[in-house]
Amino acid sequence: MGTPETKRVGLEAFAEVQRLIVVAAHPDDLECICGGTVAMLAERGVEIFSVNCTLGDIGTREAGILRPALAATRLAEAEEAARLLGIRRVYNLGHHDGELVASLELRAQIARLYRLTQADTLLTFDPYWPGQIHPDHRAAGQAALDAYMPSKMPLYRPEQLAENGADLCRLTRVFLFSTQREPDVFVDVSAVYERKVAACLAHRSQFPEGEKNLDWMKEMDARAGEEIQVPYAEVFKTMPVW
Repeated sequence: MGTPETKRVGLEAFAEVQRLIVVAAHPDDLECICGGTVAMLAERGVEIFSVNCTLGDIGTREAGILRPALAATRLAEAEEAARLLGIRRVYNLGHHDGELVASLELRAQIARLYRLTQADTLLTFDPYWPGQIHPDHRAAGQAALDAYMPSKMPLYRPEQLAENGADLCRLTRVFLFSTQREPDVFVDVSAVYERKVAACLAHRSQFPEGEKNLDWMKEMDARAGEEIQVPYAEVFKTMPVW
């Protein structure tokens, strides 16, 4: 996953984080990819905001269900998972699953949340990893990064700054997940792994067979754990911001 020369750090990479925003594509992305790290940061008292860009409204193999009904189910599942992980608030931007693009509209929606939450740290998909084959994942990560610079500018969407509690973006740290571009942060999540699994299983529409449906995730986290000689780990790539 990394190279011998890659500098590896753990949860201390997040030592100064006070307010974290996670921008993902679908309602179960956070839980499966970085749920352990989020749970550990919540235990430290970090305020965490989850942003799902899509409704997840095609994520089923069940015949006969309508997209609005599936969307409602997935919104409720996201709230339950957030409760288990200690996430303060979940936002959904309302785009259709499988149709997400890094549009100006999406950029503005995310910029608004940077300003409202006053988050100091962002976690999102790595849109530059060639293995990021899901278009929604690429779009969410790209839009999250594209929103950073304009959200710092007072003349960009000034109506957003009139909302109660809003101010210019204060992000100072960005970590990319779902990447194999030499990740440099490896977080041992073994101690909270049961909670991560429970949060994933809150998404019953996605994992109807329970933990059997999560074998892929456990294998992924175990491979990352081998890098630092622990049972399970989650990985991130630090992205400089200015």
